Amino acid sequence: MREGGKAKVLVADDQEALRTLLAKLLAREGFEPIEAQDGEIAIELYRTLRPSVVVTDVMMPKMDGLTLLEEIKAIQPAATVILMTGHGNEEVLLKALRGGASNFFKKPFNLRSLVTEIRKIMQYKVETAQVLLYSPYLVEESKDFSFAIGDPQYHAIVSQITLQLPSLLPESDVLNLKIGLEEMIVNAIEHGNLRISFEEKNAAIEEGKLGELLAERLRQNNNAARRVHVHSHLTMDSLRVSIRDEGEGFDWRNLPKLRPENLLLYGGRGIFLTKIYFDEVSYNESGNEVTLVKNRRIPLP
Repeated sequence: MREGGKAKVLVADDQEALRTLLAKLLAREGFEPIEAQDGEIAIELYRTLRPSVVVTDVMMPKMDGLTLLEEIKAIQPAATVILMTGHGNEEVLLKALRGGASNFFKKPFNLRSLVTEIRKIMQYKVETAQVLLYSPYLVEESKDFSFAIGDPQYHAIVSQITLQLPSLLPESDVLNLKIGLEEMIVNAIEHGNLRISFEEKNAAIEEGKLGELLAERLRQNNNAARRVHVHSHLTMDSLRVSIRDEGEGFDWRNLPKLRPENLLLYGGRGIFLTKIYFDEVSYNESGNEVTLVKNRRIPLP
């Protein structure tokens, strides 16, 4: 909920130093942080204050992050929950993601990257709530997009692709599909067209130099002119999106399987999330095009 123009963000973590630091950063960035040192306090605060986003550690005393997620989803199925975790909690993390969590961050992580994710989620939530253009009479629509990576406008493309979804799917599903689409478009830009490896990207993030790395690759070999091509096809039964870059592709057969022990590996985090959000994720032979499918599950009468 918003009060005085500020979105409430509940931060639940038994590590006081991290919790306080994140709360201070959120406050500086224009959010209203709410702190909880364990899951039981967090659920009571959620019931009372209904924050827009919950950021919670996976392992906490009294109530762990998975149980907290389940309790929150029982109160508000459309609730947005982001997880923080470290090695040793992978199985619980996978259960939580499959239970409706929107994203996760592996400790230690860059706090600003988490704040950026929260801001992006808030923007998508506002768009979904304010959409007036979707029609209950939709039968079918197809859209094609193409953009140069030197001037990416993928946020607007994601919004266009998902414009009609609020009439077909629950709000929480729409938000997660938006996150998954953005992850795969960013992959097409960074790993496909700019040929940045997962290892290079993570090293740059840890050093706070991702922006410099992206700028450097954009200047090389006319990379800024490379394009990403997106095609979407929406019916009453499914959403199908294909994302193709102009890079050399990669051997997608070597991607780690979606298993608990692989979740916190450096490479493929966005792909893991997308495999959870979408029903199908497949690649063409060369690996420079990915197709995502989300089927609408119509409840029986």
